[in-house]
Amino acid sequence: MLFSFTPFFSKAIEKMNAEQKHTFYKLFNAKLKQQGDKKIFTPTYNEDVEIWSEKYVALITDKPLQNFLRHVIKLEHSPEYDFAVKFRNSPEHQRTFCVIGYCIFAGLSDVTIAYRYKLYPGQVKAIRELFFDFSSAPTDVVARSAYFTQLADNQIISDVDRRYFKIIGSLGELGLKAGVDPACLSLDEKDKLNSYLADSMVDNVASLYFAIEDKKDALAYNGVINNLASFFIKKEEINYYRSKVRNLDASTARIVNDRIDYDTGLQEEDKLAMELISKLALKDNPAPEYKLITELN
Repeated sequence: MLFSFTPFFSKAIEKMNAEQKHTFYKLFNAKLKQQGDKKIFTPTYNEDVEIWSEKYVALITDKPLQNFLRHVIKLEHSPEYDFAVKFRNSPEHQRTFCVIGYCIFAGLSDVTIAYRYKLYPGQVKAIRELFFDFSSAPTDVVARSAYFTQLADNQIISDVDRRYFKIIGSLGELGLKAGVDPACLSLDEKDKLNSYLADSMVDNVASLYFAIEDKKDALAYNGVINNLASFFIKKEEINYYRSKVRNLDASTARIVNDRIDYDTGLQEEDKLAMELISKLALKDNPAPEYKLITELN
């Protein structure tokens, strides 16, 4: 037979706290057993869930699944699992739910995520165990890409989710921060992001290479290659000038520190000489020019 509570019981259960629900389900199941009644299906979260025997539930080695089955067949009420399912099904929290999944994949702890989103750590743990358990997901780059692509093809996740999981897999939490507010990134984080974007450019060029079908595509591909080469030349020039600035900063700091250690017994002429040496040391001298053979007398 199908099992469901009467409207009177349903309203009463909604007003109970977690401990009262647990006690109610325990007494209700004991009463059913005494009467010899058997529940075949029970409506849970708008779905008819087949009833499991408690002795078979105990044989399941996946502990979160075991606990969740105890909850849905009303053997043991779990307020955390109840919250996780309702949070997942709530249209008002759909985007927040997805971002929590990104944070879990990025490796953030339950406590950190709970603090950010004003939740309890137990609620975040339930969300992770039910919907975002990546403990068995592949770690190899190719296998991981195929894994999330397959989830998107099966409409378990959206294509937007797939792209986020890809960048998080490469950059971790930085991938999330870059998508939300790139201006908040530090210089080191921006360098890491730029490096990732450069690698993504190479990935796109490789995709173009495999898509060549005629001469027109080949010419377009050659133009992209030239632009890519110019990009990497500019990138190396930027690295060169950054190194030059760091060296200049280090030289300046060394000179300033040396000036602090001046001997107070120096003469005025000696101090002027030190000032002149400091200015010459900081001066950016142009490259030397040499005369051509034809210009020599």
